[in-house]
Amino acid sequence: MLKNHLKIAWRNLTKNKLQTCINLLGLTVGTVCCLSIIVYVFAQLGYDTHHEDAESLYRIRTVITGNGNGGADFNAATSSPPIAFALKEDFPEVTEACRIVYFGEGNDALLRVQDSKESYYESRGYLADPTFFNLFGYSFKEGNATGALTSPNTVVLSSTLAKKLFGAGEALHKNLVLGSGEDELILTITGVFEDNSAKSHLNPNYILSMNSPGLGEFVRNEQNFATQNFVHSYVKLLPGSNEKQLQEKLPAFLQNRGAQNLAAVGFDKALLLQKVKDIHLYSKGISNQIDTVSNIQYLYLLLILALFIQIVACINFINLSTARANKRAKEIGVRKAVGANRGSLIRQFLGESILLSLFALVVSIPITALVLPFVNILTKGNIHYTALFDLKILMPLLALSILSGLFAGAYPALILSAIKPVKVLKGTINVSTGSGNFRKALVVFQFIVSIALIAAVIIVNKQVEYSQTKDMGFDKENLIAIRLGTDEAIGKFDALRSQISTVSGVTDVAGSNHYPSEYIMNDLGLHLPGENPVNQTLVKYNGISDNYFETVGTPLLVGRDLRANDSTQVIVNKATIDAFNIDIDNALSSKLIQTYEGETSIYEIVGVVADYHFASLKESIAPIMLFNDNEPGWLIVKTETTDFKTLLANLDRSWTSINPSTPFVYTFVDKEVGKLFVEEKRLSQISIVFTCLAILISCLGLFGLISFMAEQKKKEIGIRKVLGASVGTVINMLTKDFVKLVLIALLIATPLAYYYMEDWLQGFAYRISISWWVFALAGTITMGITILTVCVQAFKAATANPVKSLRTE
Repeated sequence: MLKNHLKIAWRNLTKNKLQTCINLLGLTVGTVCCLSIIVYVFAQLGYDTHHEDAESLYRIRTVITGNGNGGADFNAATSSPPIAFALKEDFPEVTEACRIVYFGEGNDALLRVQDSKESYYESRGYLADPTFFNLFGYSFKEGNATGALTSPNTVVLSSTLAKKLFGAGEALHKNLVLGSGEDELILTITGVFEDNSAKSHLNPNYILSMNSPGLGEFVRNEQNFATQNFVHSYVKLLPGSNEKQLQEKLPAFLQNRGAQNLAAVGFDKALLLQKVKDIHLYSKGISNQIDTVSNIQYLYLLLILALFIQIVACINFINLSTARANKRAKEIGVRKAVGANRGSLIRQFLGESILLSLFALVVSIPITALVLPFVNILTKGNIHYTALFDLKILMPLLALSILSGLFAGAYPALILSAIKPVKVLKGTINVSTGSGNFRKALVVFQFIVSIALIAAVIIVNKQVEYSQTKDMGFDKENLIAIRLGTDEAIGKFDALRSQISTVSGVTDVAGSNHYPSEYIMNDLGLHLPGENPVNQTLVKYNGISDNYFETVGTPLLVGRDLRANDSTQVIVNKATIDAFNIDIDNALSSKLIQTYEGETSIYEIVGVVADYHFASLKESIAPIMLFNDNEPGWLIVKTETTDFKTLLANLDRSWTSINPSTPFVYTFVDKEVGKLFVEEKRLSQISIVFTCLAILISCLGLFGLISFMAEQKKKEIGIRKVLGASVGTVINMLTKDFVKLVLIALLIATPLAYYYMEDWLQGFAYRISISWWVFALAGTITMGITILTVCVQAFKAATANPVKSLRTE
């Protein structure tokens, strides 16, 4: 019986080639979307599950409130240095602790093999306690995890970095030089670990022992439980420990250990436990991440979009199947007359739809393999085509394909199997394919999806355009940031600045600890003279040289520039005097006080600069204080040339003439500004792709419905043409209903799209307003595509020979 059903299903599919191709195209596009998204989503799952006792590993997060910045919270993945090991001391359920200091992408360390002159800036450097490998599992290629980070000045390398530095030779027990000049540090390599074995939010290139001098010594000795929240802290709990009970004890723990520290800074601080295996997907809104994290809501959104596209494809199948009902009526009548029951017919029709859906699945796998490079570009992923053959992906996709076949074929099966054989065999067939309202509702759903996606694309693109064109408060064009990098290069700042100033095409040179648009983490708690030191306002700070604002193009509102001999004199931005309620006319006679652990520092405001952005537009411009620094970390170079190849070559020569031991590393500020909006750009690109696919499939659905209408009204069309109706009259008769459907969909889609896009825009401190024309344009585009699609099929029906449709009467 099954073989018979499959044989008949195959014959019917091959007999109606046009219908089969349209259905196959719609289902294939939907399946390719689903498969691409499922592969991407699965690639985002399973992070940090490979560690031993992964369920017992937690990260300690910090949330600070009441900091004086309008109630804005500090929600970070980091905490104060002493917290991790204090938890181990105070709570028996905490069996192990570890701290990591992430050097960051902007603080690449200069490394070279001892006795070699060739040095490299290396990113993803960690400073970690000796207990690091007690918590996190890494497979060692050379050496052993036990005791690898115990001794001072020891380092463990990733296999990639070891290969870069030593080629095919062994790295174990070899020496590296960190930094240069008088401050260089000799490190002994105590291990090499495999760095491509498992997915983790920890992706170190090298790990330096916390027992080393310098920053490691500072972290080990720091005992303030309120401030210095820059350390990534982790703990391991006893198996079976109650995380919630430990979480409830943390406020009392913090007060017991750091009440005096907290009172001194004047803000409220809370510690939160987060499972390590949840970090990658559940870290939205948490700053100071070690590595790029995903967003579970983003994944849900992708899955919902894929589901909508699959539903739209199934709707096409329903419409096309019902549109061809009359052509299968005689087959159904004959089969019923010879004894076929309704259940058998339902199974037959469902078998056809499932067979088509499975065929679409088979076709979609090689197509998805071909488009995977594009998917990787779109999502910034690194998915290999072999992931398509993972049973964890194929089994859900197979189930989805079967469900799609059942969903798409259920309604046509129920309608077609209900045909009365007597009427068919008498030749008085007038197949009723159910309520026309149901079919129209399906198309309205397609229109709602199309209009909502078009509106979303417009809004996202307008926000991206707004972000890219908004005045950042500085001139990002033709601005180059050259990294000084080492203490040796920083000590030669004046010489380098003078030398680079002579390069043709360079108009201004200044220095800064952070280049324009670079996120600034450093902050101070400040208050006005005479106020209670507890009532502090957090203010960011950055060291700059004289001529900085003229170089970057940020105007001074009042006051003067910084001078080389300034020490306690500072410049603040407009947001700072607003935060302290200082009138700009009185700003130059104002002072800001820092009171910390009994010591007081007084800063005299000598200038107020216009607000400028040093973070993404999702964040409001924070108060910032700028002080004189004669040894900054970056050279900021303003240029006026289009021949950047020659300019960079000349800059490289000027750099090397003074500082030959440090690599010449630079970045274009406008490119760094563009990175602030990379997430929005990616969302825009994904929205455009999904919208185009949804519209494509919807057009196929429209073709299905107009085919149904033309099929039902072919005799009416013939009679009208015989009586003198024009082609335009017939086209208008067939298309007018679709105009109504688009208008109905526009009324439904507009509030839905407005609600969700308004919610998305709430994440931006600087954003566009949603205008009415966005939805009018989305409706107009949908209307235009609809009329074009319908008119093609309507014109075919209107120009058909009426004799063919009337000769059976």
